[in-house]
Amino acid sequence: MSMKSLLNLLLLFFLLAPTISASKLELKLSPLNLPMNYSSFVQSDDFDNWKSAGAEASANSLSKTKAVVLSLLLPGAGQYYAGAKGRAEVFIGAELAVWAGVLAFHTYGNWKEDDYIRYAERHAGIHPSGKDDDFFKNLTFYDNRDDYNTAGRIINPSAPYYPHTQSYYWQWESNDARLAYRSIRNASKTAFRKATFMIGMAVFNRIISGIDSFWVVKKMTQQTEPEEEFSEASSNKVKVKFNANPFGHNPSVSLNLLRQF
Repeated sequence: MSMKSLLNLLLLFFLLAPTISASKLELKLSPLNLPMNYSSFVQSDDFDNWKSAGAEASANSLSKTKAVVLSLLLPGAGQYYAGAKGRAEVFIGAELAVWAGVLAFHTYGNWKEDDYIRYAERHAGIHPSGKDDDFFKNLTFYDNRDDYNTAGRIINPSAPYYPHTQSYYWQWESNDARLAYRSIRNASKTAFRKATFMIGMAVFNRIISGIDSFWVVKKMTQQTEPEEEFSEASSNKVKVKFNANPFGHNPSVSLNLLRQF
């Protein structure tokens, strides 16, 4: 076959090729050219509110009551239970600081108590064994036992009478010594009051932690719950609406894509 004949055959083939029915050709699309299934993506476009199934299940299983009880037992425990570890650290740190304060003030109060008792022994000649707090309080106001039994019991007739025995004897060396004793005793009592105040702060910390843990759990569960029936079945799906009217004077076909916001 000559080169000219070959060229003629090729030209004839290209002229007749468009008349071949496309239905007889089976062309397969590669996976990269297949239509994308958007139904699996339309529910995941809001990344700000997206949560994994595990996170949602964990949040939905949280109990407000349990969180509050844990926080009342140990501040921060409810927050830790809810996964808010940063907030838990704040309340636990406050709790540690409070009880450290209780221990510090109570220890200091005991030290000063020992100081004013020893001071009264040296400068007033008391015998501290078996004495109650009222006895040491009376030492701050009266120079000796006789002053208390006379003037003191006139002011307060219900006050106990101290017998004339060596056990209840005292006599301050000077007015300044008595005032110094009062100052040391006041420091002790102030420290004990601060320790009591710190215990009150521990109670307050538990109340605030309980309220906060309730709020944290409530917020977390609300973030995983549908709002006003905006669920997977209704809100973030694209709906296909197909209408066909082959009858009448104006036959029509319509395809609508609907999405609720």
